Amino acid sequence: MDRRRFIIASSSAILGATLLRGTSSFGATSALSVRATHGGPLVTPNGQFFLYSMKRYPAKLPTSITVDGLVNAPTQFSLDDLGKLPVVKKLATLECNINTAGGSLIFTTLFEGTPLSALFEKAGVKPGAKSARIETSDEGHEPFMIPLSELRRPGTMLVAKHGSDVVPMENGGPYTRLFVPGAGAYHHPKWVKRITLVENESREQMAPPMAGFLSPAPPAVRGSMNGINLTGYAFTGPEPVGKVEVSTDNGQTYQSMPLPPQPDPNLWITWTITWQPPEPGFYVVRVRATSASGRKQDFPGVIAVEVV
Repeated sequence: MDRRRFIIASSSAILGATLLRGTSSFGATSALSVRATHGGPLVTPNGQFFLYSMKRYPAKLPTSITVDGLVNAPTQFSLDDLGKLPVVKKLATLECNINTAGGSLIFTTLFEGTPLSALFEKAGVKPGAKSARIETSDEGHEPFMIPLSELRRPGTMLVAKHGSDVVPMENGGPYTRLFVPGAGAYHHPKWVKRITLVENESREQMAPPMAGFLSPAPPAVRGSMNGINLTGYAFTGPEPVGKVEVSTDNGQTYQSMPLPPQPDPNLWITWTITWQPPEPGFYVVRVRATSASGRKQDFPGVIAVEVV
């Protein structure tokens, strides 16, 4: 993902006129303000969605998906069948479990596809079902075990399109890529061919809390005493973002920033901070997120700034 493409104009709506006025490691006073991204959360351009697979790509895509196990009527759905079922659309963020703060293994787009609930409704889920054993066609990948509670989240779908583009084979192919809003990416199987409902219990997997900088591209930028604009994001799906903290003194102190509205916790928030450095020099700016329930980011997003 080319993060430089994310640079867009900032809105004039100020969320916090002054986020931070304090003493830096140089002993002078700095100021930091924040504003929401103009037009709402940033959307990843088509063609810039990350690719990551634990195993080799399959030689060919599945031509159907079978739903069986603890169901009333085991059912096989061809891809044509799936294309005739109701369509669901959801603007959402998908983040890989191994992503780093400000890393490229995250994207936000309009997901469009067939709701998984439509398949469950046709097959008829039995009361004892607690999880789904999901088999995929990539070479050597063990089946995924995903709790039924997670698969029943609103917006869970077999994805046909990312944005305006049909899902390419590398991203899982149309209707054989499963998307669960707010789940860690290990719970987004690609090349799905069988969904078997079982009585075994399994744990839900939430996306890791993450905040980072999108532009200018880390790790290092140059700025001036006139002020430095840094665009960033925070995502803690499927929970709302509870807190985003920023440090301009190499991590010695952090201060919470005002948060833009987040109508959907499965969609990242994006913002621009304008930092007025106290004097020329070399600085390290950090950002970190905490979810509404208190899940904390393991390592902060970091950007080095040389002020001239």
